Order: sequence, then C-alpha cells, then structure tokens
Amino acid sequence: MKSDSLTKMVVHNKSLLFKKVRDNILFFVLSKGVAFLAPIFFLNFVSLEEYGVVEFSYALGSVLAVVAMLGLGGAYPYFVLRRGERDKKQVFMLYGVPVLGIAVIACLLRWYGAIGQRFSLILLFTLIFALQRLYSSILKSEDKGWLGVLFDGGYYFILTGVILVIWSFGITHHVMLLEAAMQVYLFVLGGFYVRQFYKLHTKSIPALLHDDCGEILRYSLHMVVSGIIIYWLTSSARIYIAYFMGYEQVGIYSFYFRLAGIAIIIHQFLYIAFFQKLYMGNSRRLDLYYTAIMGLVLCGCLACYLFVPLLSRYFLKGLSIDNARLFFLIALQMPLWVGISLCEGLVGRENQIRQMNLRVIVPVMLLPVALYLLQGRLTIELFTLLNAVTFTIALAIQHCLLSRRGIKLRKCSILSLALFAASIVIYFTV
Repeated sequence: MKSDSLTKMVVHNKSLLFKKVRDNILFFVLSKGVAFLAPIFFLNFVSLEEYGVVEFSYALGSVLAVVAMLGLGGAYPYFVLRRGERDKKQVFMLYGVPVLGIAVIACLLRWYGAIGQRFSLILLFTLIFALQRLYSSILKSEDKGWLGVLFDGGYYFILTGVILVIWSFGITHHVMLLEAAMQVYLFVLGGFYVRQFYKLHTKSIPALLHDDCGEILRYSLHMVVSGIIIYWLTSSARIYIAYFMGYEQVGIYSFYFRLAGIAIIIHQFLYIAFFQKLYMGNSRRLDLYYTAIMGLVLCGCLACYLFVPLLSRYFLKGLSIDNARLFFLIALQMPLWVGISLCEGLVGRENQIRQMNLRVIVPVMLLPVALYLLQGRLTIELFTLLNAVTFTIALAIQHCLLSRRGIKLRKCSILSLALFAASIVIYFTV
C-alpha cells in the first residue's frame, strides 16, 4: 500500500510539473531569456568601466530595494495565503502611491541637475525593483506564476529596448538613454499601482493607515532586517569589488556572474511557478525539492561554459572565458545562493526570522573585515572564495534553525558542503 501511495504521489508531481512547465514555458523563455542575454549584450556598446557603474548601481539598488519594500513582499503571502485576509491586498497596492511621488521628485531633481547620474541610477534601480518584487510576490501567492515571470523581467525588457535603439540608430550616450528609459518605466509601474489601488480600495487611505498598516508593518519590519542581511549577503559582491578593486574589476566580475546567471533564471522560474508547494510543503518534500533545484542550477551554470564560445563568436565581440577558475568558482557559488534564498522563505514561514538575523549577521559582518585585512593580496578569485565561505556558513545556520522546527534538509546540507569543498579544490588547483 505504501508503494502504491508513493507511486501515485510521483505520478501526481510529474503531472503537476508538466502542467506548470506547459503553462509557463513561453513566458519563462521570453522573460528569463531576455534577463540572461540583455546584460551580456549591453557590454557590446559600453566600456568596461561604464558596465561596472551600471552593475554596481544594479547591485546596490537591489539591496536598497529590500529596505524600500518595508518587508511587504514577505508579508503578503503570510497575511493573504496563510491567514486568508484577502481584503488586505489594497494595503499592499497603496504602497505604489508614495513610491510614485518619490519617483516624480527624484526625476525633477535629476532634470535640474541637483543629483548626479550615479545616484539617479541607484535610486531608479531601488524603486523599480521594489515595485517589481512586491507585485511578483502578489502574483506568486495568487498562483499566477506566468504573470510573475513577466513582471520579474520588467527591467530587462527595458534594457533590451535600449539595446535595440542603440543598435538601430547609433546613439552614443548609452547609459543616459538607459537612465531615461528607466525613468519612464518607473512612472508606468507607479501609475499601475495607483490604478490597482483605486480599483480595489474599500476604505479611505486614513482608515487603511489606522486599521491595517500597523499590523502589517509590525510583521513585515522583521522581514526588512532579514531581507537586508540576506540580500547584502547574496548581492553585495559588486559593491565590495567596486570599493576594494574599482569599477573595471566590477565589469569583469559582472561579465562572469551574468554568464552564470542562468542559475537565477532557473531559480526564479521554479520559485514563482511552484511557490505554494515550496512555501507550504512538508520536510521530506522540501528537502527533495530544494536539492533538485540546487542541482538543476549547478547543471545550468556548468552548461553555460559550453555555450559561451557560440555566443562569443556571433554576439559578444569575441569576449570569452579567459579566467576559467573565476567562472567555476561563481558557478559553484550559485546553488548556495539559491539555497539561501529558498530557505529564507521557509524560515519566515516558521517565524524564525529574528533568530536567523541574529546568527547570520555574524558572517555577513566578518566578510568586510576579512576583505580589509587581505586587501593587499585581494583578487577577484580570492574574493569569490571568501564569499562562498560566507554563503556556506549562512546556509548551515538556516538549516540548523529549520532542523529545530522539525524540518530536516539532509540532502540539501550534503550538497551544500560538497559545493563548498569543490570551490576550495578549484581555487587551489585550476
């Protein structure tokens, strides 16, 4: 009987996987294909330093967006999916109103020269990512993964449009054009939120602020601290490299990071398409799911190594993987990045965010200390290895916390340790 039950479960999961892939594959290929290729193609039109500036702004904006979101992306599935309070959706759409106001003020300041281009780019990335992530979280919770996939790729569609305009008309001010396109896109996003709020609202804004916002923010502010720590942990590489080694080195690191970016694409697609299963599953299934996703991510990263020569010949001005050690270090690090991201949602579900924050902050704070002490001998490869050490420790902390709650991710832990061991071997032998 147990064997029959297991067989039925496997058949059901295969059927569900086929249905999800069938329903989402077109949007996945469109959105994530653009997300993978556009940043790499953009390097054809800008200098390595300009590319480094854009990637630095992207990375810092990605981290700051966590603060700007106020933890609302993590609060939505808790209140709406777990507690079933669907009337609170209007509070989350209200978020777009002040963001749109900030966007208008920032653009006016930029047009009148009160703020510089670099600050403007960081602010644009921050606000765009905040709006994209929040609505993507809403779509995931409502099992509309195909829309979430498209929404997640919004910035990359803008970047693709900019590349096409540059290629078609020979425009020379590439970064300035990207900045203008992002400003327009931010206004469109803000307007969309405002429109959705006025369609959904059943209370006045003062009533929402008094009755609902306090309760949501009391929960979500813990998510802000968690989000800052986790996003800084997983997205700060380009910020550290810019500080210790300069923007040109950021450009080099970003090129290899983008080549291995298939990891992020695979993770985001599966997380969006199967959000409810990955958020609400039991221990045994979650261990299997997480290990499988990390394995797929690793295979995807390593496969990119084979396709780069083809891309280089036809699209990338002869750019190639000259530093195999750096590429493989980043490729081995990507599944650890994905594991941390997956476990963060699970830690939130188990209401262990505060405990995670208190523990994970230690390796996060020790990394810049190590970089400072080693700055005379620091290379991109050594930085990447140190980053992998931090990732491995953070993931082990998450696994320990979840184990105390009865969620044992044994396979996931073994794979994580194997990846870290492989990183050490690659660093010292390749």
